[in-house]
Amino acid sequence: MTQCLLTVHAHPDDEASRGGATVAHYTAQGVRAVLVTCTDGGAGEVLNPAVTDDFTPERFVAVRSAELDASARNLGYSAVHRLGYRDSGMDGTAGGAEAFVRAPLDEAATRLARVIADERPDVVIGYGTNHTRDPHPDHIRANEVLTRAVDLLDHTPAVYHIAFSRRRHRALHQACVDSGVPSPYEGGLSAPPGAFDDEWITTLVDVTKGDAVERRLDALRSHVTQVPPASGWFALSPQQLRDAFPYEEYTRVGAAPREAVVHDLFTAPA
Repeated sequence: MTQCLLTVHAHPDDEASRGGATVAHYTAQGVRAVLVTCTDGGAGEVLNPAVTDDFTPERFVAVRSAELDASARNLGYSAVHRLGYRDSGMDGTAGGAEAFVRAPLDEAATRLARVIADERPDVVIGYGTNHTRDPHPDHIRANEVLTRAVDLLDHTPAVYHIAFSRRRHRALHQACVDSGVPSPYEGGLSAPPGAFDDEWITTLVDVTKGDAVERRLDALRSHVTQVPPASGWFALSPQQLRDAFPYEEYTRVGAAPREAVVHDLFTAPA
């Protein structure tokens, strides 16, 4: 029976920047991957100066949706589900009555639980509770909705939260310094204690085999309105990224932190 993983993300482009290489890694092995995106991304802005279109709000949402589909193809997703909420914006004031942050928790969780029940994944990946570095209201809500949705399920998949370690951040920054390119990681070096998830990480997925890193970068490039080609996220080559830090990091919900981590999302910690 084919293994299945399902990821829950807040906006179009999050699927590429958060755990994208992991999805590419597993889909290359024949794992079925399912993407759930909670919002339409409509409160975002055009961040690529090469994109000069004067979008109406409706057209911008349509473009971001097409970018999402292109990104999902690059990563190997078999299905993309849109939960149907509007982007709440960085301060939580956008989106009107249909904004994700204003949706009743049980309503949103029920929508998500129905998708999970239909897809029956072995593994679900979402966001954790540590939002010190990224306090976007929709990211916070995505964690709350996933947590409640799991409670509503008749079967319980393994649930993981995407994690970010200070160790990884430092390694990638140092690789930029060594290569003489601007580092998009520099600002994070001064993040306060607790901003990173080092002590909670249970699982490291090695994404150095095959072309998982290349496919993650291609997925990110698919979000043309959001990511300029000269972005610092592309400053290091795929091989430099692999050499600097070969893993993507996760915390398995309900598992105690371990000195010896697990290297497969489908393997429970002993």
